[in-house]
Amino acid sequence: MKKNIIALAIASVFAAPVAMAGAPTIYGQVSMAVDNYDVKDGAGNTVDANSGTQVNSRTSKFGIKGSEDLGEGLTAVYKFEFEVQIDGSTTLKNRNQYVGVAGGFGTVLLGRHDTPLKMAQGTDLFNYSPVADIKVMAGGLGVLSIGGELRSSNVLAYVSPAFSGVTLVGAFIPKETGGDATKESSLADVSSFALMYGSKKEGLYLSAAVNSFSKAYLGGADDANEMRLVAQYSTGGLVANVMYQDFGGKAIEDTLNEGSTFGGAVAYKVGKFTPRLQIMQVDRQNSAVGVKAEDSLNYALGLDYALGKKTNVFAEYAMLDNTDGLDNTKAETTALSIGLTHKF
Repeated sequence: MKKNIIALAIASVFAAPVAMAGAPTIYGQVSMAVDNYDVKDGAGNTVDANSGTQVNSRTSKFGIKGSEDLGEGLTAVYKFEFEVQIDGSTTLKNRNQYVGVAGGFGTVLLGRHDTPLKMAQGTDLFNYSPVADIKVMAGGLGVLSIGGELRSSNVLAYVSPAFSGVTLVGAFIPKETGGDATKESSLADVSSFALMYGSKKEGLYLSAAVNSFSKAYLGGADDANEMRLVAQYSTGGLVANVMYQDFGGKAIEDTLNEGSTFGGAVAYKVGKFTPRLQIMQVDRQNSAVGVKAEDSLNYALGLDYALGKKTNVFAEYAMLDNTDGLDNTKAETTALSIGLTHKF
C-alpha cells in the first residue's frame, strides 16, 4: 500500500492529481471575461477588426480522472480533459488525455499531454489569459511560435521515482503523418526531458528542461531545440518565480523564432485579494527577409478577489510590446479584462 501511495504521488508530477481508487472524479472550471483590446499595427494605427470589446471564454474546461488498484504494486491511471468554448460554436477541444500504469518503477503514460519542458514552468499566474499567458508573452519565439508551451498528441512519457527530491520526466513523440513524408515515423522525432526538484506548492522548486525537434518532424533539412530553466519559491500566500528560455537550432536560425526570454512573476494573497505581476523580456536574434529584429518587454498586472472557496472575480491588464518583432515598428497589443471563474 505504501508503494502505491508513492507511485501516485510521482504520477501527479506529470499529470493532475489522480482520483482515489474506484469511481472516477469529475472536475472543471467555467471562466468568462469581458476583454477590451487595443491592437496597433507597425505604423501605430489601431486595427479596428481586432480591437474593441469582446466577451470571451477563459479556457473553460471539464475532465474525468481516476485510478484503479491492479494489485502487485501496480495502479492504472487515466484522464480525459476537454476545453469548452462556451462563447463560440466550437464546443470541445482536446487537452491532456492519457492512460498509464504507476508502480515502484515510476509511471508510464500514453496519450496527449504537455511536454516535460512545458510542465517545468513555475506556477503560471496568468495561465488562461489570451494575452498574458506564457505562450503569448514569449513573443512568438521557438518551434511553432509558442515559446515552448507544447501540448502534443501521440506522447509516450515516463516519470521516475523521486530521488532526494529530484524527479526525471521524459517524453517521446513520433511525427506519424506530419513532417517529412519521405522519413519513417520514430520515437526520436521529438524528445523532451526535465529535471525537477522540490514542490511548486511550498518551498523551493527548481527545474531544467529541453525539447529536441528532428529534421523529420520539422519537415526540413535541419533540427531545432528549446531550453528552459526555472526557480520558484512559495510560502504562505507568496509565490515568486523566474524563468529563462533559449530557442535555437539551424531550423529556426535567421528567423523571428530564434532568441531567448527572461522574466519573472509574483503573487501574494492578502485575505480575499491576490495581486499578481508578470514581466518577460524577449530577445530576438535575427529576422527573416533581412530586416533587423527588435526586442520586446511584455508585462501583465492582475488582481483576484475570492467570492467563495471556488469562485473569484478578476481584473487584468496586459501589454505586448513590438508584436511583429521588427525594428522601427509601433505594433503592440494591450488588453483590459474583467472576469469571473468558478471551479468544480
